Amino acid sequence: MKILLTLATILLALTLNAQKISGTYFEGPDSISINNNHVKFSMRGNDGLGVVFTGEGTYEIIEDFIIINTATYSGKKTKIETNPAEKKDTIQLQLFNEDGFSIQGVRAEFLNRKNKTIDLKISDDHGIVFYKSNPRIAAIKVSDLLYDKTTFDYEANTDYTVHLVKNRVLEDKIVIFKLEDRTDTVLTVRLLSTDFNRSNPSTSHLRKLEKKTEAIIDRARLFEKPEY
Repeated sequence: MKILLTLATILLALTLNAQKISGTYFEGPDSISINNNHVKFSMRGNDGLGVVFTGEGTYEIIEDFIIINTATYSGKKTKIETNPAEKKDTIQLQLFNEDGFSIQGVRAEFLNRKNKTIDLKISDDHGIVFYKSNPRIAAIKVSDLLYDKTTFDYEANTDYTVHLVKNRVLEDKIVIFKLEDRTDTVLTVRLLSTDFNRSNPSTSHLRKLEKKTEAIIDRARLFEKPEY
């Protein structure tokens, strides 16, 4: 029985790899666009919070897994502006969304040179964080459940204005999909990871990831290519 299951898995992988993926596929507001070796995607996460992950880069297929190496994203991204500090002993952060409205409740973490958190503050109802200057601060990380997150180097006597985009932009990350099935017009996938920690994953690593995520990823995504 074990041998039959193994053979079935191998045959499925060979069948999937024999078909070339090309075009743009949609599932509601989510999309995957593949052209030659380039892929661009916009997809909601598995947590039900409505966070949308976006990215683009190159991809490869290993058996029934799609491995995407994201590069610089060409769409809307978080922007950081700097200004001379208004007060020499105080760091001021201003947090806005991409439409210019202030964001309340954004986490601002002040990090040391080892990337450890020194302190944590939350933006007020004007989207502002004030924090007393500290020579131990090397970087600042800002994050919010419904917006992008970013980490940037801190320079003394500098205030920062951060414009967070709504989507979580993935750059220089390894994104893993399990390819359940595909036809000329349909891709059925599961999003296994948006930040896999191995740069050249083997089949064994991918199978372990699949098993690890089985309990939390309860559905496959069915992406369809529209007929024009």
